[in-house]
Amino acid sequence: MSCNRIEELLPGFLDGDLGPGERAMVEDHLRTCPACASLLALLGETDAALASFPEVEVGDDLRERLAAIAGPIRRFSLFAWLRTPAFQPVLAAVTAVGLAVSLYFLNPGRRDFEKKVVRTFHRGVGQVERIYARTGFLAGSIESTAENLYASLRSMKSPDRDKD
Repeated sequence: MSCNRIEELLPGFLDGDLGPGERAMVEDHLRTCPACASLLALLGETDAALASFPEVEVGDDLRERLAAIAGPIRRFSLFAWLRTPAFQPVLAAVTAVGLAVSLYFLNPGRRDFEKKVVRTFHRGVGQVERIYARTGFLAGSIESTAENLYASLRSMKSPDRDKD
């Protein structure tokens, strides 16, 4: 058994909280490991030293002074938290979204509204497709014009060529 595992069990061994199997395992290890045995002795001395300290009784005067330093105990109030100025814009937005959602779901003409939304969406998609088609044509015409311009410039004679 490793010393790390035994070191974890030593406080329980000292207090008598271990079961019979773990207790026997710790006792076997302590017979063969002087480091763990000395650690157990040190833990025993520490427990004895701590037990010799007197219990300190806190007086009422000290308790009152400590309570005065801490201030009054504040209880959490949901309504007070909701009324804080920092939370009011969030509360207003949640209220507006809740109102819009309820109007949508409680509207008797919801089916017609949904049809209009779908129709408008498809019209918008059609317009976007037309714009992309136009820009594709425009890009093609700009590219062909650039190629023509480049070919024209190459075919022109420069003043440096005339000197050669």
